[in-house]
Amino acid sequence: MKYFLFVLLLAAGLSSVAQENQELVNIEYLIDNGRGEAVYQDLCGLIKKHPLEDRAYFLRAKYYFLTSNHKAALQDVDYALKYRHNAAAYHDLKGEILCLGKKYFQAAMSFETAFKTDTLFLKCRYKAAKAYFQAKKLDKAESFIKNYAESDSSKLLLAEIFMEKQDVISALKTVNTIEKKTAEFYRLRGIIYCKAEMYAESIKDFNAALDFNPSLTDIYLWRGLSYYFSGEKLLAKQDWNTALKYRHFKANDYLEKYR
Repeated sequence: MKYFLFVLLLAAGLSSVAQENQELVNIEYLIDNGRGEAVYQDLCGLIKKHPLEDRAYFLRAKYYFLTSNHKAALQDVDYALKYRHNAAAYHDLKGEILCLGKKYFQAAMSFETAFKTDTLFLKCRYKAAKAYFQAKKLDKAESFIKNYAESDSSKLLLAEIFMEKQDVISALKTVNTIEKKTAEFYRLRGIIYCKAEMYAESIKDFNAALDFNPSLTDIYLWRGLSYYFSGEKLLAKQDWNTALKYRHFKANDYLEKYR
């Protein structure tokens, strides 16, 4: 009789756990599809009922993140990591939150931990490199992506890293391996050409970038430099005055320096 009662209690417990796991799956689906508000109270109730449930904290952190409550999101994801420190998805989310707070070095370490914890999180290798780049840790950024620059976005980032390191030859060699020619591609290659004093080529690329995407208004700063050093001082002045209209105040320095 006691054994029978034990089996019944065990089965009831397992059924309850399965039900709560399914509830978390449903909650995550709704959060990912922009309907987190409908299940927010249910999620808070689960956390109150099971304060050690790391996945519930993670899902609430995701909800806070998607609704721009970044302070609460970071607090909850830290709670989740406290109970399950080796969850790559948790470290990934923490990195995203830290990036929005411009804490790029800490974000890079979170992305790096996510990738090292689970190498299937390939996206975190790129995210770590980008965050290290934003943190001005160029050697770390390069080492994290150099041997894995297979996608166009990775090649674009690697070219930016080389450019910041004043390695114009490597930057140009890398950017020219990119297959899809986007506005960002032409903008970056135009800057590299400008730094390499290949002004005619840079002007062509800047023109192409603006044709693709007129909102890349910092191009007026760079194209102004290319015009100036090509002897087209009037066109340079026009570009820098246009840059000022878009609140790129560095143009004031160029107008003063290159009269």
